[in-house]
Amino acid sequence: MNRVVAVVVIVCLALALVWLGALVLGDRPGDSRRPNDVEAGPDASDDSSHGASDGAGSGLTPEQRQELDRLATLGYIAGKEPTPDETGLLRFDRQRSYEGYTLFTCAQGAEAFLIDMEGNVVHEWRHPGSEYWARAHVMPNGDLLAMTSRPYRLMKLDSESRLVWRFERTAHHDFEVQDDGTIVALVREAVSVPQVHGGQYVLDDNVVTLSQDGLELSSVSLLSAFESSDEYGDWLTTRGLPDPPDIFHTNSVQVVERGGRRQALLSVRAIDTVTLVDLESGKVVWAATGPWRRQHEAMFVGDNLLLFDNLGAGETSRVLELEFPSLEQVWSYTEDGFHSEGAGSQQRLPNGNTLIVESDAGRIIEVTESGEVVWEYVNPRSVMRGDKELVLGFMRAERIPADFPMAWAR
Repeated sequence: MNRVVAVVVIVCLALALVWLGALVLGDRPGDSRRPNDVEAGPDASDDSSHGASDGAGSGLTPEQRQELDRLATLGYIAGKEPTPDETGLLRFDRQRSYEGYTLFTCAQGAEAFLIDMEGNVVHEWRHPGSEYWARAHVMPNGDLLAMTSRPYRLMKLDSESRLVWRFERTAHHDFEVQDDGTIVALVREAVSVPQVHGGQYVLDDNVVTLSQDGLELSSVSLLSAFESSDEYGDWLTTRGLPDPPDIFHTNSVQVVERGGRRQALLSVRAIDTVTLVDLESGKVVWAATGPWRRQHEAMFVGDNLLLFDNLGAGETSRVLELEFPSLEQVWSYTEDGFHSEGAGSQQRLPNGNTLIVESDAGRIIEVTESGEVVWEYVNPRSVMRGDKELVLGFMRAERIPADFPMAWAR
């Protein structure tokens, strides 16, 4: 009998090890967890831990990696505000809204959802092994690129959520798919240089270009881009860097062609800076602070700069459109109670409207140029924190045109 018990124990341990290994690799099958009313785990979002683990800095000991992870945590919470009485689709002006589908990710849950204009889920992707997805992008064939968090990776799934490839460096916050199919992503690396905080380990952000298959083609260091810049070489020292390790906390990237040069527009949250990095020379060619504070999602819209200003107006957040490079304000949107301390994004739509994510409130709105809300969706998913039910925050959302190929959708 003792021998039988021992055999059973050994088999159970073996099965447990197999399950644990699959979980770590992010390929555990059979996970059909729904996002509704999930128990809130560790605080997570766009502004949470981005430490040196997962390969960021080959010279670090495990203890140093753990400490960098701890120090880089800003403590953003998946749910911050009480669940409102009404959720789901609250407003839809058919005549003035931009018809299409809305793709979004939440501040908790390794999944992305695509909804129609009525708020109905038409497709979803999920793949276990991470805490949440910072951004997702759908391809015409239903493949999905997803920026995972905890661990921080960029991966590609097919329309059935099967893993196609995964980029193993510490990709974080944002990526963009180029017209030629290459992908530009933010990657974090722990480095130690004497001129920055006396040689303490800090987190340097890199703009990395990948092939369609997830292979690294090139990489530009933001720290080196500032230091080698003819005009902005002293930017970091004159403005001061926050305490290590998270000296940049870059949270968005957009690649543009300016003067025949390929440049990356970056939102560098920790120093309230928006900057342009020339990807050929590897140098900063423009940088500015402005009326914004702790901004997100900086992008060019035509010749203007558009961004989500989290804290520049005190307790009120806003979306700002500014003339470039004068930074004179040409448009803005805010409203009473509009506030997101972390995350937040916007997208200028082809009809001139703007899709806005008020992340902390779990709310997506589409507004006209005059500031009228013509579409509004509040996350019906919630999290429990103690005995409080809180609306689950959004990370990002993107409106996809109505004529987008959808043969793969369920």
